[in-house]
Amino acid sequence: MSKDARIDARNKVRDAAIALFAQKGVKATTIKDIARAAGVSEGALYRHWASKEDLAAALFAAEYTALSHDLREAAGSGQAPQRLRRVIAWAFGLVEAAPDRARFLLLSQHDALPLVPDGLETPVDVVCAIVGDGVAEGSIVDADREALAHTVIGAIVLNIQSHVYGRQTAPLGTLADTVADALLRGLTTGKET
Repeated sequence: MSKDARIDARNKVRDAAIALFAQKGVKATTIKDIARAAGVSEGALYRHWASKEDLAAALFAAEYTALSHDLREAAGSGQAPQRLRRVIAWAFGLVEAAPDRARFLLLSQHDALPLVPDGLETPVDVVCAIVGDGVAEGSIVDADREALAHTVIGAIVLNIQSHVYGRQTAPLGTLADTVADALLRGLTTGKET
């Protein structure tokens, strides 16, 4: 099998597994389900991952660190409040653009988050850095940076969770400014330029 064919097969497995884990959960999904959806043999899966749980953990770590990169890119540059506003809008947009990815990350985090290797950048790190920049520039209140970052992330995740479970029926993209405005009223000093 060529390198391109192996990459294509791994991508199909990744996409199939994320979709199934998002729809059925990790526990209810079988290796057979994933293999069938990806169009590969069960043996091919076992050659790369010892178990379905290993596959789920590897996918979560990869998606979680990719999410960190994507958040950092979405934040861009400028004053911290505007960067946080862009992070919120991007995160809400992810749910609408890639619902399986968002649902997989949300529903798998409690089991998989402790398995993410130390030293990898996390979404919390990204938001903490933005909050830290805001404290340094005087646009964010001088308080515990992790607590402020967790407040921002909590508002994002709870709205996404409510959307995933059908409790929040408005499109998340239409709520990004409302959530950002509410958060930033409590986080900002009024000194942003």
